[in-house]
Amino acid sequence: MGQRLVENMLPSIGKMTWPETTAATELGRRAYEIGLDKADDYVNDPKDLAAALRTFRSGESLPYAYAGVAYTLVKASREQDGAHSELGLAEALNWLERAQDLDPDILEINVVEVLIYIYSGRYDDARLVLDYLEAIDDRNYHVLKAEIAYWQQQGRLDEAVRWYEQTINVADTVPQKLRLRRDLGDFYLQQRQYDKAITVYREAIHFARENPRLWHNMSLAYWQIEDYEEANRCNQHALKLQSDFPEALRMESALKEKLDTGGLGRRLFGR
Repeated sequence: MGQRLVENMLPSIGKMTWPETTAATELGRRAYEIGLDKADDYVNDPKDLAAALRTFRSGESLPYAYAGVAYTLVKASREQDGAHSELGLAEALNWLERAQDLDPDILEINVVEVLIYIYSGRYDDARLVLDYLEAIDDRNYHVLKAEIAYWQQQGRLDEAVRWYEQTINVADTVPQKLRLRRDLGDFYLQQRQYDKAITVYREAIHFARENPRLWHNMSLAYWQIEDYEEANRCNQHALKLQSDFPEALRMESALKEKLDTGGLGRRLFGR
């Protein structure tokens, strides 16, 4: 998905018109922050990335716009197995260097460099830049998020969870906190820590009951522990919120088979 998505995006990005202001303005910074959140919403729908690009461009500040393109390409480059497209990361680095040429000292822009190094497997380089940025501001939301990526990409569950907790504490907005809880739940799911994933998803749902993906992801965790009835309840809630949710529709079909088989067994054996 990542490679193909990047290939589809690059021609459109190349045709975009860019701000004339080469200075890093306050308006540009605010648009950049909003655009980062929009890009972080991306899971499967490329429209989220398109919305982020429009937001970056709206700030009328070229260094922030270029850095926004870099961040969007990093997000787009992620494959389903967690690897990242080399093409996407290489293009992200090209756009980031354009931003850094205009203003080399913006912390939130330089964090993107850390992410490119992390997903390229250049952990020593990532650690060097990350330590430098933390010396500037060790409570910056974007820097702490990069710490999560650094440890998560290396499969260090204990360290990743520690940085998740710290980042949730410094997040400025409820959507940021919810997104981090969702991502932590997803990480537990990937690490086969299913009970912990369910706990985190429930915490997130408490604040966002209308989020279909949270309900569906929780159904995935219940599926893994073979609690198919609870998985079905969660998945049905997801479909109630979004009837055309592709992954939830596939889960519904799989659960129907499991529950029908289980129901037959209970009837045959008197349970």
